[in-house]
Amino acid sequence: MYWNIAGMAVCLIAARYLKCKVSGSQKAYKASLILAAAFLLAAASAWMEQTEGEEKKIVRSEPGEGIQEKEFQIDAQGEFENYPLKLEIEERKLTKTQRKECLESAKQELDIAILGDNTSKDQVTGSLYLPQYLQEGAVEAVYSFSDYDIFGADGTMEQEPEQPVLLEITAELCCQGETCLYQFSVQAVPREKSAAEKLVQQLKMLITEQNQLEDVDYIELPQQVNGKKIVWKEPTINRSLIIVLMGAVLSVGIFVREKEEKKRSKTEREKQMMLDYPDIVSKLSLLLGAGMNISLAWEKIALTYHRKQQEGEIKLHYAYEEMLTVLYEIRDGVGELQAYENFGRRCQLSAYRKLSSLIVQNVRKGAKGMQKLLEEEEWEAYEQRKAQARQSGEEASTKLLLPMGIMLVIVLAIMIIPAGISLNL
Repeated sequence: MYWNIAGMAVCLIAARYLKCKVSGSQKAYKASLILAAAFLLAAASAWMEQTEGEEKKIVRSEPGEGIQEKEFQIDAQGEFENYPLKLEIEERKLTKTQRKECLESAKQELDIAILGDNTSKDQVTGSLYLPQYLQEGAVEAVYSFSDYDIFGADGTMEQEPEQPVLLEITAELCCQGETCLYQFSVQAVPREKSAAEKLVQQLKMLITEQNQLEDVDYIELPQQVNGKKIVWKEPTINRSLIIVLMGAVLSVGIFVREKEEKKRSKTEREKQMMLDYPDIVSKLSLLLGAGMNISLAWEKIALTYHRKQQEGEIKLHYAYEEMLTVLYEIRDGVGELQAYENFGRRCQLSAYRKLSSLIVQNVRKGAKGMQKLLEEEEWEAYEQRKAQARQSGEEASTKLLLPMGIMLVIVLAIMIIPAGISLNL
């Protein structure tokens, strides 16, 4: 147990050091915390095993609770150590007087329990309840009927009587070897039927009479009973309602799917544009360094992408498509500054809005040092790209922590729960 506590302390110290002193060690920090938790649970398990101690007596179960099975490891001085031994400890034995009292109490309990949902023994209209054990399991009961036409062996009413029938029930009660017979009577009576039940019974009788006829190809369904018209219909499924419900579900699903598709497309667009951003800034910086102005550099990048995309060399890229849109707007008469500002608004990303403002400032004021600003922006863009890659990796590793933690808890539970159960026993 002590080495578990020491291991937990070392892991906690290491986790605190990694959190405060070492940067970029989030995975190591979380791993240290998990290992510390494992040492803590291991220490708890070892402590529970030590507290079990030596057994000197065993408390017997109460009558009716059954036999206990206990496993021990025995040390006999000079003979053996940790010898496995399995014992069966029987429940506490009652005296003869106590057994007789228990049987008498069982008779009184049976008088009430056997009725089930019936009101009294003289007015039994439904099934009986025949408990196998009485007095909290101390007494076992076996039943027999004088007539099995009405009730089955388990007390279920098999056939409803047409007139009152008196039946005798014998219960053989046994308590730790002490037995006695308890006989009593119940009267099964026909249940009071509603008008609907009486009508159904008459219909069944009419159909039964026709079933007894010989050489008849069909059964004539009664159309009238006691002056009441009878309409026969086979049960059908309301398919129209099911179809409407299915249509409603599909309609809702279309809207939900469309919303999810738009959300997913927007996310993919933003992700692709952020991946392309460092390349766009790098190309602009390179062309400006070669002596082009911002307009010519923009046009060359956009048209080069358009040519390659038309030839099938590259797939569609949203950022370059927005750059092409800027060229189309300028050709259609939109002011150059307005076209660049529209570019930043359409992209809806802070990085592209910043690039748009830099270009507008360069065109409007002719500010020098544009290439240097683009180089700085390029460096920041690549750093942000690396940070996003690290974040994606950390998110993937974080998602694995939950299943790993669940597996650890399951393994520890398999080790600790049996020890706790044996300690409680």
